[in-house]
Amino acid sequence: MNVLVTGGLGHIGSRLIRDLNELGGIELVRILDNLSTQRYCSLLNLPTRVKYEFIEGEIRNKEDLKKSMKDIDIVFHLAAITNAPMTFKIPDMTKEVNFIGTKNVVQAALKAGVKKFLYPSTTSVYGPTSGVAREDCKPEDYRPASPYAEYKLKGEEEVLRACRENDLDSVVARFGTIYGPSIGMRFHTAVNKFIFLACTGRPLTVWEDALDQKRPYLYLPDAIRAFFFLMEKGRGKGEVFNVLTENATVRDLVDAIRSFISDAKITFTKSPLLNQLSYYTDDSKIRRLGFRPTGNLRKGIRETIEVLKGLVGSSQ
Repeated sequence: MNVLVTGGLGHIGSRLIRDLNELGGIELVRILDNLSTQRYCSLLNLPTRVKYEFIEGEIRNKEDLKKSMKDIDIVFHLAAITNAPMTFKIPDMTKEVNFIGTKNVVQAALKAGVKKFLYPSTTSVYGPTSGVAREDCKPEDYRPASPYAEYKLKGEEEVLRACRENDLDSVVARFGTIYGPSIGMRFHTAVNKFIFLACTGRPLTVWEDALDQKRPYLYLPDAIRAFFFLMEKGRGKGEVFNVLTENATVRDLVDAIRSFISDAKITFTKSPLLNQLSYYTDDSKIRRLGFRPTGNLRKGIRETIEVLKGLVGSSQ
């Protein structure tokens, strides 16, 4: 099989392209990335069992997509603007990339005869909710609280429409907040950002009244394992799955970091609406199929501190 990974140099993609090397039956891993984040390092020291190809290009460019889709069997569509707070400043660009770009990728996959399409969405599509966030909630119950979440949800709709109308074998995985190291890792999400602050001797910036807010988190290796699991086990076509390692509070996160960096300090700040979210996400659907996460916050934090160990104790 030949695999295309869009956005393959990012936090998830840089781990995925390496782990695909371990799957049987994969001959080619093609990577499409626009290098906007300049993560050239994600291409260093790639494994050698499979063949890798890199295409510098845009999911907004149909010619780039046509070239990327040639002879592809499976698509992992990761390319997106993922910094949720920043998307308030660039809503139009977020729409172009996360929604229109996804629509372009789907249409290109259909034209190329792709056999399987996997799309990572986000549990942020649920927005503020007083109950449990499940995949079968009604359309009017979605309240995405950022342009990032809004256009990831619209991207889902394009993927699912292609399944219904054109029989594209597709799976939507709503990931919790990713944590854990990779060569292309990012630091604008809660866990990794807090770890970086603690490792550089700076206080963890926690929003007022947020310590006991609960959110879903996903250990990066669990995200990759879920991708591979759903590639094989996703029942039917056009299904949506919540994928997380655990629901945890900000207090749980801070305590886990302090178990390794005992002098980590906290500074409380005013919180924008985006971060006033507390919800419990139900992942029983994928668990019923047999998937079990293997990570936890302490494990992911320990591994991330290990790769940042040269910074521990420094300050700015």
